[in-house]
Amino acid sequence: MTFNEHYEEAKKQQRHTPANVFIQGIMDVTKKSEASVRRWLSGSCAPDALTRDVLAKHFNTTPDELFKDCDN
Repeated sequence: MTFNEHYEEAKKQQRHTPANVFIQGIMDVTKKSEASVRRWLSGSCAPDALTRDVLAKHFNTTPDELFKDCDN
């Protein structure tokens, strides 16, 4: 394995970036999968109503405010 290949492999293994910490936190709060959280973040789908309520409570806001950019 080359030096660059080692680096690329290490990047894949790195799970403690701020973005990954945020995603893991959302997974912990909602009990949903990483794939679900990533879909919500990408805008390809929105969480269900109960999950929106849980997230709004977590962020101390309303579901309407938290997901005002969401069409779903």
